[in-house]
Amino acid sequence: MKKKLQNSVIRDMKDPIEAFVIALKTQASPEKKPAMEAYMKERFSFLGVMNTERKAIQKAYFPVWKKDKSLDPVELAQLLWKQPFREFQYAAMDWMKATSLWKYPGSIRHFESWVLDRSWWDSVDFIASTCMGGYFLNYPAERDAWIEKWNSSPDFWLNRCALLFQLKYKNQVDTDLLFAIIDTHKDQKEFFIRKAIGWALRELSKTQPGLVKDYLERTQLSGLSIREATKYLV
Repeated sequence: MKKKLQNSVIRDMKDPIEAFVIALKTQASPEKKPAMEAYMKERFSFLGVMNTERKAIQKAYFPVWKKDKSLDPVELAQLLWKQPFREFQYAAMDWMKATSLWKYPGSIRHFESWVLDRSWWDSVDFIASTCMGGYFLNYPAERDAWIEKWNSSPDFWLNRCALLFQLKYKNQVDTDLLFAIIDTHKDQKEFFIRKAIGWALRELSKTQPGLVKDYLERTQLSGLSIREATKYLV
């Protein structure tokens, strides 16, 4: 049986991250580890804590952290991210969202570092579409330099970030920029790039279907990208 969270743990321990780590490890289920690690293709070690259990623990700790003015939200996210089990990266991402970390000046360099550290779609896509995208809406003057860097990077996860950072922009998408980025990578054979191209176009088709149709007519893309892009097109 899982041990119940004790409020005294939060009160008595000086380091809130240490307390959180202990609380999460207390909920570990080793029998769940193999399936969780297999789903992530053995790329990460898991404690075996399910999302519902982890979020229940976060619900106890996040408000405490938010009230503590001595804590830097960005540094706290970094402390979570550096923990060895994947559940802590998920907690870090929930913390980023809970604190709107993209509103903090300079946080973009941390987002980039987290994309490059233990990279996989489950973390990269959230950071790109929510954190990086949110950051550039708050600090638009910084956008072009970062996107140029990621677009020309040899790291395909950063290429994917360049493709996906506008995913939630709806009518605010810079379509010229998106099409230019797609043109740069449309011949890549990497699955995650071809998928991202289609995904970006699919989202754009919800608000500008005609523009997407025109682009598809004049651009040769992979079958995967086309299938993804045309999902909502009539």
